[in-house]
Order: sequence, then structure tokens, then C-alpha cells
Amino acid sequence: MPPTQDQQIAQIEALLRQRYFPLVPQNGPAGWTPEQHDANRLSRALAAYGVGRLCGLDDASAAVCITDGGNDGGIDAAHYDRANAQLVLVQAKFRRNGGAPSQHEVLATLNGVRALRDKRFDEFNARFRDRIDQIEEALDTPGVTITVAFVYLGDALGEHAARDLENYAAESNVAADVLRWEDCGRAKVHGWLDEEQAPGSVALRVTLSLWKCVTDPRKAVYGQITAATLADLARQHGKALFQRNIRHYLGSYGVNAAIAETVRASPGDLFYLNNGITIVAERITQAAGTEIDCAFDLVNASIVNGAQTAGSILMASQAGEISPGAKLLVTVIEIGEGADELGVRITKARNNQNIVRGIDFAALDPTQERLRRELAAASYRYFYRPSAEARLGGVRSMTVEEAAIAIACLSFTPLSRAAVDLLRRQGRAVQNAVDFAVAAKKEVSRLWDQSGDLYPQLFGNTLTGVRLCRLVMVFRFLNGILAASEHAETAYARRMFFRHGRYFVMGFVAQRCAEIVNRASHNLTDADRTELSRAVNELAEIIYAESEDRQWEKGYLAIFRNLTDAQPLADKVLRRLATPTPAPAVAGTVAPQSDGRDGAALPPSDPHVAPDAERADNQQGNAS
Repeated sequence: MPPTQDQQIAQIEALLRQRYFPLVPQNGPAGWTPEQHDANRLSRALAAYGVGRLCGLDDASAAVCITDGGNDGGIDAAHYDRANAQLVLVQAKFRRNGGAPSQHEVLATLNGVRALRDKRFDEFNARFRDRIDQIEEALDTPGVTITVAFVYLGDALGEHAARDLENYAAESNVAADVLRWEDCGRAKVHGWLDEEQAPGSVALRVTLSLWKCVTDPRKAVYGQITAATLADLARQHGKALFQRNIRHYLGSYGVNAAIAETVRASPGDLFYLNNGITIVAERITQAAGTEIDCAFDLVNASIVNGAQTAGSILMASQAGEISPGAKLLVTVIEIGEGADELGVRITKARNNQNIVRGIDFAALDPTQERLRRELAAASYRYFYRPSAEARLGGVRSMTVEEAAIAIACLSFTPLSRAAVDLLRRQGRAVQNAVDFAVAAKKEVSRLWDQSGDLYPQLFGNTLTGVRLCRLVMVFRFLNGILAASEHAETAYARRMFFRHGRYFVMGFVAQRCAEIVNRASHNLTDADRTELSRAVNELAEIIYAESEDRQWEKGYLAIFRNLTDAQPLADKVLRRLATPTPAPAVAGTVAPQSDGRDGAALPPSDPHVAPDAERADNQQGNAS
């Protein structure tokens, strides 16, 4: 499922701020409010992004094309794309409500285009005049097409605006096609973001020595390749060479360090000490060589087993030239075009012969690659393959492990036992925040076990990059507060509560602050942080008070890692939150308000079940 409109706009805005704001200064009237300046800067950045994508320009070159300002003729960016014989004129509107340019705004742009074609250059501002030479060259060059593009965040231009554009194009194209227009709405702009992050197809030419071939049931060749050749391939193509692998290079330690040492000190032993590498390719084409040496072209190739070997050899090559005697076995399997399922099977089988973790196979889930692209478009780095780079971390970096825990802690509503039982009796799905908190605490690997029942609930088709980023940012903020509380406590019991009860507490915070957690924005505002901080501190104290009597018997580690203890605690907390309590004897405090209902009995999306669940909860509470 694609991101929602709000999420798409959030992704586009994040990209513009990260990539173009350093290149696009504020440029509005002195009397504007900060909000007006910001909106204008976003529109100008969008114009730069649009002209850059339409003309294949880098960000800096695209920013130079901005013409927005007084006397711009309704044209916010202009560039003569000689390579494609087109003069591109862009009007851009960044409106968070998804509004398209109005008919009046479209007509203003058409009037500007007419003025340019009439060479009334004195009607335009200084930014235009700086580009007059190239604009005039474009207008005087036969075969050059004028492309008028409208880049905005809505769905489509209005009927009347589109008709005006069609009429002007028909009027202009009597003798030849000299003008066309492009409707670049939100879907197209968001598509640009995704296209930019798509991994490229890797074409390889490798020479194998002492090679053999099998053709049934499918074609494969195997033989020896020099370590120097493999190092060159890794250096040339980088991570793209391992697109179908479950891991990238993990760094120079352990076995990897030993591989590099063998290459440097005992190159002739590499063939005997190394398992070799496996490559899959859509197509294998053989040159007219011999069995001694032969070149092969590989289309859309990827190393699916051997990332550590390739990375180690590349590192060894940086210390000096590799001996031609360092060789290793390579197997190349032809899987055909679009045979993703076969590629996944080969990757799993070849890697299961080595020690791997369950999380490593998340790399084979296409959802993870989609999330990486969406996050990369907003200049966030998402690592779903283990790598040395992933371990470095950073504010704008996140791993699949961190994402899984954040989603588990913040995406589900705490349910009472009565509500869970009722849902099960009705044959309905149960998604209880308590279950996920316990799993994250007791056996975190269950969250990324693709054969289990939790992973599909965490990483479903409806999860978007904006949503994932938001959850990770909220998780980091809450985790930081709870960790600080642990370190500040002097009493052992309270320290253990804040250490082991974090995931449990977060589920209740996510319920109370659902509007903040679910907002379509990558970053938290100061107001978001203030509200989350208040909620987590208040709810942590409530949960601690309700758990204090049990911890003396079991201890907090046992309570929060076992559903038989965590669920009854959740029931107590839900009843406490649904019941008005007196204000603490502290000046200036206000007692929390309640609507008198057990509001957490079921998720808000299930109003038909809530009354029965509430009655069951009340009966249970009276009995106790």
C-alpha cells in the first residue's frame, strides 16, 4: 500500500529541507511571517527539484535555475536542456493541503511563456536576465521543444486550467510540436523520490579459468576467479553488487580479518581455505574462449553469498597489489528475468550453510527495500542488512532491529484480558500491546522471524517509511527518558522497574498520545516532546504503583517478560486509568480526568465490542 497523501507530502518536505534548503536561501519580503517565508522557500525548493528531475541536473545546478520572485512571469525555474533539446519552464506550488495551481496561476505562467517567446525580456527579473542568453538560444534553435511543467502536491490540475493548457499547446503546435506541458502532481513527484533510491542493475564481465557448465535443470557455470578481479568488482559497484544478499560487509574482524591476512600472506592458500562466492544473474552470455580462460557477461548480477569474502579481499587490496596466485571458486547461476522467488531460494540455501541470524533474512523481504527507498528519499538511512556502516548509527540512521522494537512498542493498544477473550470468542484478530511488549522483552528475535506470527503484523504492506521513522523517533525519545530515570534512581526496585518495564510503559504512552505517535511527520516538534515527556513520566509512576506489590515476589524482570504476570498488571493499570483518582497532595497538581469508561478495553476501531468488554472488566474488578 502506498503512503497516504499526508505521508507523501511529509517525505517530499523532508527531502526538500535536507537537500535544497542549504542551496535555496530565504527570499521573501521583509514583512512576511516566518511561516510565509518557509512556505515560499519550500515552493522554490520544489521548483529546483522539479527542474532537476526533468533535466537530469544535480541539486546545486538545479538550484541555480530558480527564477522565482517579482516579475517572474509565473515561472519559478528555467533551464535549457541542450542534451534533450528542450527549454524547461517550471511553476511550483508547495501546499500541504495538496492544492493544485489555480486557473489564474496557470494563465499567469502561460502569459510568461508568451512574453518569453515574444522576447519581451525586459519584463522579467534579474534572475531571468542572467539566463537570457541560453533562453534565447533555445528559442532560436530548430527542434527545441518548450516544456511547461507544473510541479505541486495535489492530484491533478483543474479542468479549466488543463483546457487552457491544451488550447495553448494546440495554438502553438500548428506547424510542428514546439510546446508541451506536464502535469507533475504529488504522485509523480513522490515517484521521483522512489526512482532516485531504486538500486541500479549491475552488469558484470568476469573471466573464469578452469571453468565448467551445467545446463539442466538450469544454466550455471563455475570456475576460478582471481581475488584481484573480485576486489575490482567490489570497488566499482559497491553495495549494488550485493543487492540480493542478506548482508553487506561487516568489517575487518574475526573470519574477515583472517581472509584478508590469507590474501596478503598466503595467496596460494585462498582457494583451499575459502568456500568461494555465489552469483545469480538474469542472463549469462559466454565469449568464444576456452576451458582454460573465458569471459562471461552477466546481466543484472548480484553476489548472494560471499559479501564477507569480497569485502575482506577489497580491504586487503587497499594495503597493496594482490598476487595473481590468489584465486577462489565462483558459481554463477542464471535465474532468468524477474525470477525473484528463485533468487531468494538460492540466497537462503547458500547462506544457511553458514552461521546467520534470523534477522539477516529480513533482507529478502521486498517490504524492507521499499522502506529503505522511502526513508532514503527523506535523507534517512535504513539498514535492513547487517553491515559495518550500520553499526556506526547516527541520528538519521536506523536498523531493522531498532525499527522492529519501536513498531512493537508503539503500534498497538493495551487490551484487558476480558477484551482479549471476547475477541477470540468472536474469532477476531487480537493485537494486544502487552503481547508485543512481552515478546520484545523475553524473546526479541520473534519480532523478525518471518515464519512467525509477529513479523507480518510489524512489517505489513501498510507500513510506510514516514510511519516507521516516526515510531523510531518517538521510541528513541521515550527510551531516553526512561533510561535517564533508571540511572537517576537510588532504590534498587525502581531502577529495575525503569530498566525492565520500558516497553510495557511505552504501550500505554502510545495509547494516550496516539495523535502525536500517528502524525505523518518524520520529526518531533518541541510541543510533541513536551507532551510525550509529561505522559511517560505520569504513566510510569501509575504503572509502578500498580506493580509494586507484585515485584517483591517475582521481580521486575520476571513480571515484564511473562504474559501471565504482565497481562494482570495491564488489567490493573487499565482499571486505574479508567477511574478518577484524587489529586496528589502537591501544590499546583490537578487530578487526571476520566470519562468513567475502561477506554482501553478494545482499540478505538472496534466500537461494537467495547460495551461487552467493559462489563467483563467491571465484573472482574468487582470480584477482585
